Amino acid sequence: MTKTMHLRIVTPQEVLLDEDVRSVQFMGIDGSYGILPGHAPLMTATEPGVVTIKYEDDRREELMVSDGFAEMRNNTLTLVCEAGTFAEKIDLERARAAEARAREHLAQRGSLSSEELLRAEAALRRALVRQRLGRRRGGTGSIH
Repeated sequence: MTKTMHLRIVTPQEVLLDEDVRSVQFMGIDGSYGILPGHAPLMTATEPGVVTIKYEDDRREELMVSDGFAEMRNNTLTLVCEAGTFAEKIDLERARAAEARAREHLAQRGSLSSEELLRAEAALRRALVRQRLGRRRGGTGSIH
């Protein structure tokens, strides 16, 4: 069995990562996935959350990704998402402001359409994940 697999993390704006890794963990819509080299083919929708990457030299890296999908084929895992941010680049102040905006929208729940409500809930989830990861891994901005 091969020791590594190829990982590509892609957003509409950029390729965030394109290299060989030893393992990847991410959140699918039906739970957490741990992918190792040689994993069977799969395709699944993903949830906003933390992607944990382990490299061959045992280095670990984490990033926050929005929802999207994952495909494992021919020992290559491709994560396609709307947005992604490496832990050390998370702006905590911006994430807190996004949380406050989402909570303000949700406070007006009665006047929101179902689509607006879903967008506000998704924005809140993304902001909370960014804050959790940013605090854990030294993102920018002050911590209160």
